[in-house]
Amino acid sequence: MPPVFSKSFYKLLTEATEEFGFTRAEFAIRALKHYIKELRIRKSPISDTVDEESAKKFSEIQSKLSRNYWAGLTEIERRTRTAAAREKRWPKAKK
Repeated sequence: MPPVFSKSFYKLLTEATEEFGFTRAEFAIRALKHYIKELRIRKSPISDTVDEESAKKFSEIQSKLSRNYWAGLTEIERRTRTAAAREKRWPKAKK
C-alpha cells in the first residue's frame, strides 16, 4: 500500500496483523469487506422501517436461511439453478 494514511493507521494495522496472523493486505481487505457488509445492512430498505439491531438480526436470519437452503440441494440442483440464474442475468447474444 502506498503511504496515504497516517502513521497511527499503519501502526494499528501492523499490531492487528501480528496479533491475528494475517498479512497487512489480507487484513485490510477483510476489514474492508466487513465494513462494506455493515454499511449495506445499515442502508438496506428494512433499516428505514425498523431499528438497527432488528435489521442486523433480520440480515443474519436471511443469510442463515439462504445457507441452509443451498446446503440442502444436491450438486446437480445447485449447478442447474446457478446456470439458470447466470443465463437470466447474462443471456447469450442471439446471432
